[in-house]
Amino acid sequence: MSAIVYAKPYKLRAGALALAVHCAFFVLLYFGASWKAQPPQGMVVDIWDSLPGIEAAPTPVNVEPPKPPIERPKLSKPVPPVALPKADIVLSQKKRHQEKSKPIKIEPKRQIEKTNVQAEQKRQEKLKVQAEQKVLAEQRAQAEQKMIEEQKVRAEHERARAEQADIVAKIRRNLKAELEKAEPSKVIEPVKSAASLKADFELAEKKRLQEKFQEALKSEAKRQIEKADAQSKLKAQAEHKIEAEQKVEAEQKAQAEQKTQAEQKALAKQKIQAERRAEAERRAEAERKAEAERKAEMEQKAEMEQKAEAERKIQAKQKALAEKKEQAEEKERARQRAHAEQKLLEEQKEQAEQKAQAEQRAKVEQERARAEQKAQAEQERARAAQAAAIGKEVAEYKAKIIAKIRRNIVMLPDIPYNARAEFDVTLLPGGMVLNAILVKPSGNAAYDSAVERAIKKAEPLPLPPDAALFNNFRELHLKFSPKE
Repeated sequence: MSAIVYAKPYKLRAGALALAVHCAFFVLLYFGASWKAQPPQGMVVDIWDSLPGIEAAPTPVNVEPPKPPIERPKLSKPVPPVALPKADIVLSQKKRHQEKSKPIKIEPKRQIEKTNVQAEQKRQEKLKVQAEQKVLAEQRAQAEQKMIEEQKVRAEHERARAEQADIVAKIRRNLKAELEKAEPSKVIEPVKSAASLKADFELAEKKRLQEKFQEALKSEAKRQIEKADAQSKLKAQAEHKIEAEQKVEAEQKAQAEQKTQAEQKALAKQKIQAERRAEAERRAEAERKAEAERKAEMEQKAEMEQKAEAERKIQAKQKALAEKKEQAEEKERARQRAHAEQKLLEEQKEQAEQKAQAEQRAKVEQERARAEQKAQAEQERARAAQAAAIGKEVAEYKAKIIAKIRRNIVMLPDIPYNARAEFDVTLLPGGMVLNAILVKPSGNAAYDSAVERAIKKAEPLPLPPDAALFNNFRELHLKFSPKE
């Protein structure tokens, strides 16, 4: 039970720490994402130690010299997109003019030109993305610079407020010192009229000093108000300046986008022109093909007429007809023989393919059997290694349990050296002892009782962190002897 009571505070602390870490992580994600999505508006402020025409404070104060304002990084001009390489287009047009006379297809060339145009478009898009990323990086750098400047302005305000507090404190200390100096030592005089005169004098002096203190406070407050007004005016001027710079940057960005759009339009126009030229060439090629087909048809028609004339001549000659019939029969027999040979070759080829497939299947089956045997052997080795590791860990923790119990055994002087007691110990998952039964006494009741007390005192007993190994420790048979 003590182990459970001690573990609760650590669990609460661990849970609180985990909750705090997760909250910090979510806060960091939220503010990081919002800062990235909407960069803060910054401003540039010139910090002065004192405004011209205003009197300095009554007491001198050491003021650090103002640091020079940090120059804001200027936005670089947008990277102009690279012009389209015209050399490839000129070269392709030249090749097209040279190959017009050849009767080959132009479809692959058109595809190559289309691929080149697409590659050029991708390169232009990549350059545009790089330019946008560069502009975003510069904007982030400007936002960080503005945040640093705002922090410096806030630090300067804090320093000014601290200086004001120091000045007021010094004025109060000086006035208090003057009051203390002005207060005369108290002397008991016997004459009552002299004491009353002295009290009146002290009261008038205190009143004069208080009026002087109030005037100093009013003048200091007026000076601080004037200084705050001047700073607010400077801040407004800086904000106007930043707005003007942002407007100029927006105009530059719009001009760059317009230029990019114009270049894209020009690229699209060139693409359309290239497609139109390819279409015209394709139509010309189709017309040439149609003309060639008409010519071939006319030639075929003339050939057919010549053949008909020859057949009419052959019909006039019976001998030629008989010879022709005999030749046709011989041709048919040759065709049948060729068909039979081809069928035989196809059957032999099919048998060879079936044999090759059977050999391939046998080879695959052998490879699979070898892979299964190898995997089974690997699993056996892994199980043996795991069993050895588990046995080693079980033996180690059993030794730890026996060692912890032995440290808690209180040895008496009259216990024999060869005494030996054996216990059956039943454990709970937390290492607590459910019961400890003496199964073989040592012959000395004092030693048996000392061992039993040591078992109870040693709880919780050490157990391995893996809960799956607890079954090896649920029932333990432990042996104890003074000589071990």
